[in-house]
Amino acid sequence: MDQMEEIQRAQIAAYERRGPLLGRLTLFAQAVGLLAGVIVSFLVFATLASLYPGTGVVKSTPREQPAEATVGDCQRVGPVSGDGLGYWWRCAVTVRTPDGRQVETVVGHSVVTPADRGKPVEFREACYAKGNADCRYGRPVLRIWALALSILGMLRTAVFLLLIVGSGFYLVASVIGVPRYFAWLNSRQARKAVSPAEARLLRLIHDRPRDGGADHVRPDGDEVGEEAGPSLRITFSCPSGPFADVYRSTGPCLSLNGAEVPVPGWGIHRFAAIAGRNAVEIRVSFGGADDFAVAGCDVAVGEGETVDLDYLAPRVLGMKGQIRVLGGPGRTG
Repeated sequence: MDQMEEIQRAQIAAYERRGPLLGRLTLFAQAVGLLAGVIVSFLVFATLASLYPGTGVVKSTPREQPAEATVGDCQRVGPVSGDGLGYWWRCAVTVRTPDGRQVETVVGHSVVTPADRGKPVEFREACYAKGNADCRYGRPVLRIWALALSILGMLRTAVFLLLIVGSGFYLVASVIGVPRYFAWLNSRQARKAVSPAEARLLRLIHDRPRDGGADHVRPDGDEVGEEAGPSLRITFSCPSGPFADVYRSTGPCLSLNGAEVPVPGWGIHRFAAIAGRNAVEIRVSFGGADDFAVAGCDVAVGEGETVDLDYLAPRVLGMKGQIRVLGGPGRTG
């Protein structure tokens, strides 16, 4: 998890340095580059596969049957085609088997060429279904090359998946922004079921005393002097660890009774309140959006009293923040 947090921190920091517009354009360009990589890798793998002229049989079944082919009309394809890069021949062939069958088919990848016309070509037939159905045709080659082709196919699938997943990430992130993407990803992971032992551990972590704790740091802030009217003294805390620098590069946002109140930054700050019930909502701004790490509560403040609140930003984007009432009348229903 720490390594993943480090990766997310680095991605968010790079996005914040570029800004929302340039950051999104950079991500979109990376998505386009990966999609181009899908096409290029497809052509490269297709070219390598076209060098193999056999039936593709690796195991002892289906069994390859000897056959004889006669080459008919041929067509050259390229320089870019399903056979890969370069020019390749696709030829109509008539295949005759020892049991007297005669099959008309087309083989590509230059397995045969116009130079093979007018003479019998030694072939192999491998049928994957009963009744001589779903057959493959090619020249006789060592099965080691069929195994190499099979391994190449698995490698191609893995490369395709990596490129497609990567392009999907960059494409989605270019639309919604990197911080919002990681917030969505982390919130999905947080909703996954946990074991009873993990649930007990999470409750212990959330319920433990946090004053002076090592998991959250409280940057120095300006504390406003005592005032006669009702007020809220809020400690804005950001987590230590991989996201500490990301949090310090931005700041919290405060909504008090539906009105936006400027916050100087992380630390301890006092804000004027009203006597009675006060609606408090705190968020963190990332990448042009200010709806991350949201936490809210209603706090009752008496006339001339000051209530202390402690806001704790989450360790991972996508989780909610926490507000604790430390002093004064406290939270209301």
